[in-house]
Amino acid sequence: MEPFKLTALFRLRRESWLYFPTACEGGMQSLKVFDGKGYDFAVLHWETCHVCRVGRIAKIRVTREWQRRGYGTRMMLRALRGCETYRRSTTVQSDDGRRLFTALTAATGIGFPADYRACEHIRTSRKPESPRPRRERRPPMVLAATAYRRRTATT
Repeated sequence: MEPFKLTALFRLRRESWLYFPTACEGGMQSLKVFDGKGYDFAVLHWETCHVCRVGRIAKIRVTREWQRRGYGTRMMLRALRGCETYRRSTTVQSDDGRRLFTALTAATGIGFPADYRACEHIRTSRKPESPRPRRERRPPMVLAATAYRRRTATT
């Protein structure tokens, strides 16, 4: 989308969440959060292979003035939705990233080691993200993985 169209799309909204799906198994997915002027102040790029049950967080960014408001956590919870039991990894992390992933691991029990090894599906799927994003609601601050752990612990 062209920038002027994004501005029109987000006018009168405090924030808008757009999900950019992948076109193939293991492809790059993105979640972007825009302010009312069309600036993407929070971005997450990730890959998930449902065949091999693995995933990688490629990049997460929240503009400094928007940090500590739950955007990184909400984006990560959205990326984990439906694949809480998959093996995850990340790329090398900044200090802020290490703090985020440490907190997420403590809250969800899901580890995010920086030891990425791509499966064959992810390695061969280096196609661009889908050109047609879809608007999503703001993800809840509910840790779906915690609910999953509780269900499996009682069975």
